[in-house]
Amino acid sequence: MPSRRSRWASLVLAGAQTPAPQHGLKTGYIAWIYTGEVLPGQMGHFKQLATKVIAAVAQEPGTLMYEWSFRPDQKTFDVVELYQNSEAGVAHVKHVLAAFGQELGQVQKGLQLVVYGSPDAQLKQVLAEFNPVYATPLDGFIR
Repeated sequence: MPSRRSRWASLVLAGAQTPAPQHGLKTGYIAWIYTGEVLPGQMGHFKQLATKVIAAVAQEPGTLMYEWSFRPDQKTFDVVELYQNSEAGVAHVKHVLAAFGQELGQVQKGLQLVVYGSPDAQLKQVLAEFNPVYATPLDGFIR
């Protein structure tokens, strides 16, 4: 019978193993960075609305990461987003535009959308109004 110490060591080693990496955004995951700017006099409303949007997006099953951050000027912001696949990206855009699109348009203006991965035609169609820049995957990994 193994000693307690060897059983503990086995558990620690098993728990410390990282999943085998997959080949990044070539696996079907979609990511993008949306950059916007808070309109003058709208910071309070913007922050309240961002909290509501984040809470709603947290309920989307295919949204894997969704993080809002301010740049040093404290008016330009980035939203870093990661989706399980193009279908999840489409569902996200439709959800946010339907629920918050008008209100978001009153507090911020979009500056840039950079899309990573290999979005399908439907996602490209949904994103077209944002005039996205599409990056081409070279190589990488995702765990």
